[in-house]
Amino acid sequence: MNPKAIDLNLYRVFDAIYTEHSLTRAGEILHVTQPAVSNALARLRQEFNDPLFVRSGAGMQPTPLAESMAAEVRRALKLLDNTRVAAVEFDPATSTRRFRLRLSDLLEAILVPPLLKRLQDVAPAVSLETFQGSRRDLVRDLASGEADLGMDALLHSDPQLRHSLLCRDSYACMVRPGHPIVGKPLGMEDYLALQHVMPSSRRRGIGHVDLALRRQGLQRTILLRSQHYLLTPHVVRSTDLALSAPVSLAALHGLHSMELPFEVPPLEIRMFWHKRADSDPALAWMRSQLESVSADASLDQSLSEGRIS
Repeated sequence: MNPKAIDLNLYRVFDAIYTEHSLTRAGEILHVTQPAVSNALARLRQEFNDPLFVRSGAGMQPTPLAESMAAEVRRALKLLDNTRVAAVEFDPATSTRRFRLRLSDLLEAILVPPLLKRLQDVAPAVSLETFQGSRRDLVRDLASGEADLGMDALLHSDPQLRHSLLCRDSYACMVRPGHPIVGKPLGMEDYLALQHVMPSSRRRGIGHVDLALRRQGLQRTILLRSQHYLLTPHVVRSTDLALSAPVSLAALHGLHSMELPFEVPPLEIRMFWHKRADSDPALAWMRSQLESVSADASLDQSLSEGRIS
């Protein structure tokens, strides 16, 4: 092997295959085709005179040589990334960077409009790309650069991720203005007599509200379960169904909010990024912008302003 001749990009291919145990998934992370990954692996095999990865029922498994190389390759790539990031100054006023944010439709509706308004004032050429994704793909999306930041209510413990608390959102029961229950104290019996809409990003399983009820041996009647938070207010406005969800949803759609007759812990939204982005000044700046926007739209504020009866 001639170390001076090897393409450093081949080491990125090596690290991706080692991480994903799949040529196809390695290509997805690196945004290249599977044949390109296969070609890179062939070059690596020639350089090191070793298969490096062999197929098995569990995917592409590293050879002993590849296993011995993996930690050093990853350490070297991280050093290169940190050096590159540290050498780049970030000026929001002139930057044309596109930030990729992975978040739910509810957070998108709450945070993106005021964030864009702020960016137009301080970073007019900065752009955003927002998308939703499966929870199980969060680490992969952040590691590959598919997302710069991810926001989720679940605390992920993967050692590759860093996180900070973005906001807390209290739960309330929401109905349309003029609903027969408006103006009356909402007791547990009244709450259970209502028919409910349940928003959840998952297709199965119970959420915070139903978990709190189950602890008391209670169950509500759910007529609609939807994966899209922003559908549910429209259903509530046109029916007598009730929605138990974060207060921010009521604030967006003019629904009447009532305090729940049982305790539900507030929803905590955390912001996640890959550890290699710790020293990225642009990403640190974007995190601060999101924190400021979230604080300006403080969801706890809706309680103090008396929007919940």
